[in-house]
Amino acid sequence: MEQQIFEEILETEKNRIFNYLLKILRHREDAEDILQETFMAFYHNFSRIKTNAHLSYLYRIAHNKAINRIKKTKRIKNVEISYPDLSSTEFNPGINDQKISEIKNELIRKAFSRLKPKDALILELQFYQKMSYAQMAEVLEISSKAVDSRLIRAKKRLKKIILQDDSYNVVLQNVGNLK
Repeated sequence: MEQQIFEEILETEKNRIFNYLLKILRHREDAEDILQETFMAFYHNFSRIKTNAHLSYLYRIAHNKAINRIKKTKRIKNVEISYPDLSSTEFNPGINDQKISEIKNELIRKAFSRLKPKDALILELQFYQKMSYAQMAEVLEISSKAVDSRLIRAKKRLKKIILQDDSYNVVLQNVGNLK
């Protein structure tokens, strides 16, 4: 019975955990390795985990293993992923909403990659994993007040990065205000 429950959790949560790891580690191979390590650790401790705490436990394991990997490999905290230069893009005045949305998402991904892992993590939990403050507090092992403070700071840093990006200014000039 435990095996079946574990397999169900694995199937339903592996993509979410992988995407979470990918945002922290910013390297597909590392994320795949840590995902496997996470589920192995989860499996070994499965019988001791409370039923309603499975998701929090998974995120905690993934988070700790990802941070350890970053420390171990001594990667630079603010790795910037290379993106095509949007300033050279010519925009069509009749651009559709889908294209605007794609451009905005690309700018956000670019800015997200420049955040410190701690800031990217908390924004990932709120916006992409749709966790409540209580869930985030449990995963991060901090209070709900600390979650609120970290979110406010992380959002300010993300906004600052976006506003400093020349690509953002080009988009505003050519497409309109995307704020």
